[in-house]
Amino acid sequence: MFRILLVDDEPSLRLTLTEFLKRAGYEVFAAPDFPSALLVCSGSFDVAVIDINLTGRNGIELLHEINSREPYVPVIMITGEPNLSVIPEIVRAGAYDFLAKPILKDVLLKAVARASEKKLLSEEKRRLELEIKQHAADLEVRVAERTAELVEAHDRLAHNEKIAALGQVAAQVAHEVRNPLYGLLLYSTHLKEQLAGKLAGEQVEVFDNMIDTINQLTSTTEQILDFARPVRLALRPVDFNSVVSAVLKLIHLQISENGIKVEFDHDDSNATAMLDEACMRAALLNLILNAVEAMPTGGSLSITTTTAGETLSLLINDTGAGMTEDRVNKIFEPFNSDKSSGLGLGMPYAKKIIEEHGGSIGVESKPGEGTRVWINLLVAENQSEGAFA
Repeated sequence: MFRILLVDDEPSLRLTLTEFLKRAGYEVFAAPDFPSALLVCSGSFDVAVIDINLTGRNGIELLHEINSREPYVPVIMITGEPNLSVIPEIVRAGAYDFLAKPILKDVLLKAVARASEKKLLSEEKRRLELEIKQHAADLEVRVAERTAELVEAHDRLAHNEKIAALGQVAAQVAHEVRNPLYGLLLYSTHLKEQLAGKLAGEQVEVFDNMIDTINQLTSTTEQILDFARPVRLALRPVDFNSVVSAVLKLIHLQISENGIKVEFDHDDSNATAMLDEACMRAALLNLILNAVEAMPTGGSLSITTTTAGETLSLLINDTGAGMTEDRVNKIFEPFNSDKSSGLGLGMPYAKKIIEEHGGSIGVESKPGEGTRVWINLLVAENQSEGAFA
């Protein structure tokens, strides 16, 4: 039912017009003057019928007041003869229509019907505009999300291309360097054995140094090859906490020598994941060893495992020197290391292994505030070996 505001200072006319409108099915709110109309305007209505000649402030002022409000209300002005000269002013004020006195019932009802239709169309237009605005906002969000996904995919592709290029170099290294190194090691060892008892102490030391250097070069070559090789995971249910404990035992001596206090807080409720235990142990060894090496004069190493729903999480906190934002951004780039020794493959290798397990890894650090490394994996019942084949 449409709600009509009727404002006229003639009681008889106001009563008659109100009766016409009510019998036509409209809900009518009648007022005799500007102040009374404002009180009625505190509610919502669909169409206004206003006499231009009101006691006190006139109908055009009320028209301006109504047009200043939202939402839009079509206003029909009533004019008396011979005041048709005010029609241009009424139009400029924003009136939808006008009626000249004396007012006939049919003329009134047709004018109000047209105004009611105008109101419906206006509300539909407003609704569509709001809907379009919301769709535009949603589209903008989706575009932003998709753009971020594409940027991430592009970065991942660039990283994978770098890894592929590294694989080609590693294959060349395997053919051109590794085999000759093994040959040199064999010849050096054989020559040392043949000359046993014939060499002075300094000469034996030279052979030992040469053999050690060849072994170091061979180890470096194997690290590059291991990083470049495609990962073939042999997944099985593994207690993740036991892997962490095994790594801590493996580097116990270095932890003790550096005077580091270790706290391992583990959640035993559901710490089982589908893992290639050897690969995951190697990845965690790199991560925890980095934390230990960041505290050569002592500190605290905190390791925490938790499960929440489908997620198994590992958090490694150290109180070392920390890293700059630029260093953190490059932490997973191959051959990017700030250490005097090392290839800079430990963190990239760890990331590769964790992502092959369907997990994720991140690093947060600030100079002087230590470093925080987190890993998220899926608990065992939410994984399947086929997902990593």
